[in-house]
Amino acid sequence: MIDTIFLAILIFFELLLYVIFIDVILSWLILFWLKFRPKFISDIIDPIYNFIKKIIPTTFWPLDLTPIIVIIILMFLRWLIITYNPSVIESLKSFWL
Repeated sequence: MIDTIFLAILIFFELLLYVIFIDVILSWLILFWLKFRPKFISDIIDPIYNFIKKIIPTTFWPLDLTPIIVIIILMFLRWLIITYNPSVIESLKSFWL
């Protein structure tokens, strides 16, 4: 039972990482005067970014470091789950293959 919960959390973290990477790549399109950000991405990512921005100042001149901080936090949480229950990584591998 607990393996299933950990597996679901890890899959959620993986999908969230993909959405963050897509959001970062789409934010680079502003350099080419293309502003495109789907609503479902902003609905998923903005609450997380706003929560992090309340806790930590994340802007360094024109750079917004919020995605990097969120990725580091997700990687740390992923490491904690895998360290606590190493058997879940085998389930994750079989899920993606």
